[in-house]
Amino acid sequence: MPLQQLPLWVQLGAFLLALNAGMINVIGLITLLHQSVSHMTGNASMLAISLFKGDISSIIFLILIILSYVLGSSYSGFILGNSHFKVGRRYGLPLSLMTLFIVLSWCFIANYPRYGLLWACAAMGIQNAMVSHYQGAIIRTTHLSGVLTDLGLALGYLFRGLQVEKKRVILHLLILFGFIFGGVIATAAYPYLKLDTFLIPALLSFSLSCIYWLIYFRIHYLVK
Repeated sequence: MPLQQLPLWVQLGAFLLALNAGMINVIGLITLLHQSVSHMTGNASMLAISLFKGDISSIIFLILIILSYVLGSSYSGFILGNSHFKVGRRYGLPLSLMTLFIVLSWCFIANYPRYGLLWACAAMGIQNAMVSHYQGAIIRTTHLSGVLTDLGLALGYLFRGLQVEKKRVILHLLILFGFIFGGVIATAAYPYLKLDTFLIPALLSFSLSCIYWLIYFRIHYLVK
């Protein structure tokens, strides 16, 4: 299904969500545990290695990491009932939960780093499941495998002389650069803020939540 419209605010929202995930993942990687939190492929591979080695502590932790991500996704599924983006759904609620979970991660990370990262994984699960489709386009803002695959497909279509949907390519490029730029921000901030760097994505999530609650309130109350 072609992208008939790609409003600026949709592009900006995808970019900011990817920025958020990029920051969270880099913070997870540069803390003591060096743990990826925004995508689970590497964690599943690490679980396989730990299972072979019989490292019980790592096995339990990695299972909890994956379960936290899945449970976070389940919250979005329960709240929204559909992963296709539609203005007027209660996206402010999962965004608010994301903010809460990132703040909880910040609270626990210093003294209980494993518990802290579980909250961060849950936040990323919420974000990734919150919006996964828009007018036929698959939108994943917490990891880049699908984004890079779609960009590669578009490049192949160009080589073959086929038509490429520019709006879809723009959307994927925004997610790609947003994720990378978020990682740059977290890397630059960490030497100065240390674990307080978590407060940057917390503030971003809170801001996005407030903005969407205003939109939701206007659609459902002021318009009527």
